[in-house]
Amino acid sequence: MVNGALKIKALREVKTNFKQYLSVVLIAALAVTLFTGIWANYKGFQDKLSYIYEKSAMCDGIITMERADNEVENFLKEKGVSYQSRIFMTAKVDGKSVYVATFSNSDTMNKPFEETGEIDENGIYCDENFVKSHPVGEEFDITFTLGGEKTAKAKISHTISHPESLCNSTYNPSFLYVGEKALVNFLGQIYDKISPAFIESMLPSFKNQYLIQSDNAAEIIAEAKDKFQDKDSFVYALERKNLPTNVTIEADVIQAEKLLYIFPVIFYLVAALIIVTSVSQLINREQKNIGILKSLGYTDGEVFLHYTEIFVILGFIGAAVGTILGPLIIPRVMGVKYGILYQLPDIRIKFFRVEYLLSAALIIIISFLSATAACLGSVRLAPARSLRGENSVNMKLSPLTHTKLSQKLPLSVKMAVRNMRRKVSRTVMVIVGVAGCSALLLCGFGIEDTINYGLDLEFEKYIPYDVTVAYSDYSSHKDELLSADGAVAADEYAKYTVTAQGKNVLSTYIYVFPTDCKVAKLPLDDDTLILTTKLAKDLGVSVGDKVSFSINGATYSDKVTAITDLCITQGVIFTSGHFAGLNLSPTGAYVKTESPEKADILSPEYSKYDGVSSAMSMSEMRNHANNTVSTIRVMTLTIRVFAILLAIVVLYNLALLNFKERTKDIATLKVLGFSAFETAVSFVIEIITLTVFGSLIGLFFGYPLLYAVLSINETPLISYIYHIYARSFVYTVLLTGVTSLAINSLFGLLTNKVKMTESLKSVE
Repeated sequence: MVNGALKIKALREVKTNFKQYLSVVLIAALAVTLFTGIWANYKGFQDKLSYIYEKSAMCDGIITMERADNEVENFLKEKGVSYQSRIFMTAKVDGKSVYVATFSNSDTMNKPFEETGEIDENGIYCDENFVKSHPVGEEFDITFTLGGEKTAKAKISHTISHPESLCNSTYNPSFLYVGEKALVNFLGQIYDKISPAFIESMLPSFKNQYLIQSDNAAEIIAEAKDKFQDKDSFVYALERKNLPTNVTIEADVIQAEKLLYIFPVIFYLVAALIIVTSVSQLINREQKNIGILKSLGYTDGEVFLHYTEIFVILGFIGAAVGTILGPLIIPRVMGVKYGILYQLPDIRIKFFRVEYLLSAALIIIISFLSATAACLGSVRLAPARSLRGENSVNMKLSPLTHTKLSQKLPLSVKMAVRNMRRKVSRTVMVIVGVAGCSALLLCGFGIEDTINYGLDLEFEKYIPYDVTVAYSDYSSHKDELLSADGAVAADEYAKYTVTAQGKNVLSTYIYVFPTDCKVAKLPLDDDTLILTTKLAKDLGVSVGDKVSFSINGATYSDKVTAITDLCITQGVIFTSGHFAGLNLSPTGAYVKTESPEKADILSPEYSKYDGVSSAMSMSEMRNHANNTVSTIRVMTLTIRVFAILLAIVVLYNLALLNFKERTKDIATLKVLGFSAFETAVSFVIEIITLTVFGSLIGLFFGYPLLYAVLSINETPLISYIYHIYARSFVYTVLLTGVTSLAINSLFGLLTNKVKMTESLKSVE
């Protein structure tokens, strides 16, 4: 402060306006907490994934074929790419599918990043999830698909943490890391008349997967797709972020980052609005003191510095609190979800990052600029003018004042209307602040509604199956599926990866359904070609435009006849009779059962069938879909909580301002004999009216905000079909209304504490 006297005055001001100053600190802390928390969560999650990839020497891309392919090896050698080959296949343990990847001691890529024992080629290793059902050292049967389904005995050596086995979800197959010598031992059990040396010499001919490391992996993968996708043995060529084992966690990292682009921005805008309002009102009430200071000889600069320092310190305190709480709270909340979904190393969250300082600096700058703008006008006034204080605003009588309706209104309502007109700037601030809070709340409810609506639309309207089955042998199993007790109907479908071309070109799926579907309710016949909404948007096509794709060395094209909203299923959809000459083997089936309970029984039973790689009931699929967007769900809940906290702080702050400004009115009413209830009613009516009006305005911005949030949080695993249920609008208005009513009722009760003699002392 400028000197000791001003320091004492500053302490007196803080004591007098403690609640008002506290609200400024809280609003600053909330904004900084949300930003630093989301940033800490994103960077912490990213750091953990980066640690895993670095520690395990995770490859940058993978090319998978059905068998060893010299052309692929020659292609990689020509490109000068570091690569490593291995056997990658599916197997079954107790009827459940598992991924099997072989390794040798000389491998340099995709190694475990944590293990509980020594790794050698004679062992078989797995993650903690697999050990829960098959403990270390306990013998079990494993059925390989290498050269036909053959069963051998196996034992787990010990557990590992592997970059291709990060997901804990039950719908993801477990990952077994098998040494080449251990595989030779398995095959020796199956083919006991063949020498182990011969089997070992044959292993290179079975190595069907090529791991690559390159700075330009994206270009290599794209070129490999173009070169090999027409080969019958081609399975996929993918970058690391798009691998089936990594796509979910990579999508979560992206979503964690993109959450920074919407919610913190809105919180900062609302915080700026409230800080500007609070600072302006506080300094306006200090006009008399400003006049006294100037009369005592303090310069304009000293007075200006005195008041700006107070609010800069308040902003600094709020920023400091937010910088501490953000990395403590939000990463812990999100960490619970990540711990359930993934196997991640225990890496401490960093409590200091440069971005935190930028966040704190921004809120301090907002506080400084607000104080500066408010002080300039008051400091420039002559001392005599300042000493008169903040006089009543000159207002013209409204034309409605002389109407019969106005004359019949209670005095409390008239005073509420008068006060809203008297302080137009504050009235606007209340409406805008509440509108921002209600828009955030509606967005939070809308995200939940959008996810549920999309799942219901697909699983209840278009493809209402009870069990979905995936085949591993490209053969029909319809009769076998229907022979199970409780199965009612089945639709076999063919799902294949293709490169589709419209105005744009991208990789997608084709879904070929039977002409006479018994389970699926899609509007399909032999003349129909359907595109899902997300694919149509990405391809840049609409109904009537032509779309083409290539498969098995042939190109097929036709006009789009319909575009349909689907949440999980994404691609080109048509019947088996649509394209002449296109005969594709089935890759799965949708099964209808007698009841959901039957579906839960049949799902594990189907998984044990020969030629079936996996089976999932509807309940399991819904869990899968929910887990896919669980990051957004958890963050949505967090945002809703923060939005309610923001609403509480905003409404508390504005109610406190209103209460301070109306102490004279309250005292006057008490002198005139009005009861405490009648006095409080006029106070409550004003804020409740503004709250309802502000929340209704906020409803108009809820949907655009929902679209903005989800559009930057798109995931390849799910398509958002934007929708907000009517009940969410009601919940939003009720939450803001009840919050406002509770806060303002509290202030209404404080009217009894207003001292009439002190409140009525003022210069008019």
